Amino acid sequence: MTEDDLLLTVLDLARLLGHHVAHFRPARTDRGWRTAVQADGKGYPDLTIAGSGGVMFRELKSATGRSSREQLAWAAKLESAGADFAVWRPADLRSGRINAELRALRVRNSERQETR
Repeated sequence: MTEDDLLLTVLDLARLLGHHVAHFRPARTDRGWRTAVQADGKGYPDLTIAGSGGVMFRELKSATGRSSREQLAWAAKLESAGADFAVWRPADLRSGRINAELRALRVRNSERQETR
């Protein structure tokens, strides 16, 4: 499964669960592929997913894909701020991890605390 295949699958699943999802696609220019970003946007996670239970940031990678220096910097900054950040790979789809994490995002934080 390619990263693009994973992206399309995750987008479909997130939408089916009622989440809002942002993904910024690169465009082909006369200087190659570029994603229009300003400031520290280079390396920003592939997906920002908002549900009634919060917001998560996810970087998508193929089975062998590696994170860039800028992606690692974003991951570190988000994690140090307490954000829900993770990398998802095709194996996470097959194991059910992606489905479980997206479904958990449907539950409000207050409801999660009541069940504990």
